[in-house]
Amino acid sequence: MILAALALQLTPIAAERRWAAFEFDAHCEARVRAWRTREDPAEQPRLTFSFREDGGIELHANLRRIGRDGSTAMLHIDGRPFALSTVGRNAWSGGGEASMIAALRVASRLNVVATDRAGRRFVDYYPLDGIQTAIDAAAACAAKKAGN
Repeated sequence: MILAALALQLTPIAAERRWAAFEFDAHCEARVRAWRTREDPAEQPRLTFSFREDGGIELHANLRRIGRDGSTAMLHIDGRPFALSTVGRNAWSGGGEASMIAALRVASRLNVVATDRAGRRFVDYYPLDGIQTAIDAAAACAAKKAGN
């Protein structure tokens, strides 16, 4: 994770194992790459929790395949499903981020299930080691930006 960040010229504000937190002008992020790595960075599955100054949180998943038009991807935390809206290779949460984060704090499994343009189901698996440090650092970073 840290090597990928250096390649993008990003400096993590916190990192533990496979998760890292980053600061940007208007928000802060907690990020992780999927267990399966891809040579093409555009195809690399990753999850990002974005924390905004206004207290908003959004989950973004970069899928390893282009999703079927109009389909919904599912984030599974220990089997508990959360629906994500998909457009191309991207999937976003539409709410429930606080519930996701609470579930992730005690979870043992994390994956995203989606359907590609050919109708084939695929699963991207993610590590959880280091997630609490990255999420806490990104949330604190956003709160600091908001002056809290």
